Amino acid sequence: MKKFAFFFLLISAAYVYLHIYISNFFSKAGYFKNYSNKLFLSLALFSILTLFLRRKLEGSLYETAYVISFIWMGYVLMLSFFISAGYLLSFLNIEFKKIFIFVIFSSAVSLFVSFYNALKIPNFKSLDYKENGLNRNYKLVFMSDIHLDFSFKYKTFSKILDEILKIKPDILIIGGDLLDPGFKINEYVEKIKALSFPVIFVFGNHEYYYGFDKSKAIAEKLRLISVKDSSFVFDRLNIIGISDVKTESLTEQDVVNIVSKEYKKGFLNILVSHQPLYFKEISDKFDLLMLSGHTHCGQIFPFHIFTKMAYPYFCGEHRNKNSFFYVSKGAGTWGPPLRFFSNSEIIVLNIAGR
Repeated sequence: MKKFAFFFLLISAAYVYLHIYISNFFSKAGYFKNYSNKLFLSLALFSILTLFLRRKLEGSLYETAYVISFIWMGYVLMLSFFISAGYLLSFLNIEFKKIFIFVIFSSAVSLFVSFYNALKIPNFKSLDYKENGLNRNYKLVFMSDIHLDFSFKYKTFSKILDEILKIKPDILIIGGDLLDPGFKINEYVEKIKALSFPVIFVFGNHEYYYGFDKSKAIAEKLRLISVKDSSFVFDRLNIIGISDVKTESLTEQDVVNIVSKEYKKGFLNILVSHQPLYFKEISDKFDLLMLSGHTHCGQIFPFHIFTKMAYPYFCGEHRNKNSFFYVSKGAGTWGPPLRFFSNSEIIVLNIAGR
């Protein structure tokens, strides 16, 4: 808890500083000179406050306020990036008023594009994988990081389920962060109960934030097959799910021990871990296919840089020895409903026996 509190304070301090950075840019351009700092600091404090109010107050009016605040949070990152680019342009002796127009126009266009990218149906990316010893082919769908919290996300989720039904997979795997504060079971979510194939569910860090017992109960109501430090066998596939590594404070050895306990020789072992950690350590000892999410591939640039520093297996394909690892960009968004230089995706995994 102390570690989380320190991290939150650090992020909040950086967020407030970005508002001062933006304020100085507007003042330099001649806008809001007398009250620039007060205006932007008020926006910073209000948007941080919504993170706490979100857990206490519900209703369409409050939800609208939360969405606007989250969009502002994302826009602050994007605007700061374009302001930095603008300051670099100033070395070319370009008039500052023109730089200001460039920054506002570019950031505004990027905001609308990012909002569209967040709202649209994720790309369905097809991956082919071959495995010795399988006597037939399999089709799996893997999605993670949907973050169901606001009303508009439920409709998107319903459309995603419709698309998955058209694919007719053998199994659907949800790799964590399905839930967030504000989640409700409604007719859109309940569509998942009608799927004719198994739906495997692994807990992400946001299921723990939401409340692990509540998340587990919701998974049961939706008829999801929860795998937490355990496995689920489907024909010749052995799907191993582990807890959220950082939330449960699992060490490298803890994870290796769980995989060792659940690993089945003669099967295709598929390890599903919400956080993309310990792939090399695991694949040095076991041949398997690993699937993760969590990183959102940065979601909003330039946050990519810090995410990459924290998670070397940032997104996309990775290999080690006889093992394959894919880190999904995620099907949804956390916080700001924006995706800037990071499109959402759902993985269709075509497994062929050799």
